[in-house]
Amino acid sequence: MWSKLLVSAAALVAFAAPAAAETVSIRPASYAPEYLEKLEDTYGLRESAAINTMVTSALRAALENVDATIAETGGVTIETTVIDAKPNKPTFQQLIDEPGLDYARSFGVGGATLHGVLRGPDGAVLQEIDYRWYETDISWAASAGQWSDARRAIRRYADRVAAAVAARGS
Repeated sequence: MWSKLLVSAAALVAFAAPAAAETVSIRPASYAPEYLEKLEDTYGLRESAAINTMVTSALRAALENVDATIAETGGVTIETTVIDAKPNKPTFQQLIDEPGLDYARSFGVGGATLHGVLRGPDGAVLQEIDYRWYETDISWAASAGQWSDARRAIRRYADRVAAAVAARGS
């Protein structure tokens, strides 16, 4: 009788134990060829570092919210491709190329389109995630920062990636 009770108790504890957090590595963002050309010709290549930082930071924050363990290697690898990102205010390169622009008074709607691939430890594709969002109301853009709408799109993309990672662990 006691052995059945102990086995039942052990099974209950094992069943109630939380699932181990998924180990995730985040690769630096890459850029679609057309967008890389746009960076070179319009926004300036220096903006790629800012966008990459936004993507990495948003992914880290979203993954931490689902208790994923972020590591350099191992587990699930997240690869992000920036298909497009549009700033709300002129970039440094745009201000140089178009003297009529004014950083304080020139503004527009922005946003981003991203593609993510979750890969297993063996490199196999586990899931693909596409996300696209652009602001449609210019009244929000006047007080926005340079990449505000793109940052919002990137955060929403990161939340979807984190949800996919969390779903794998459950």
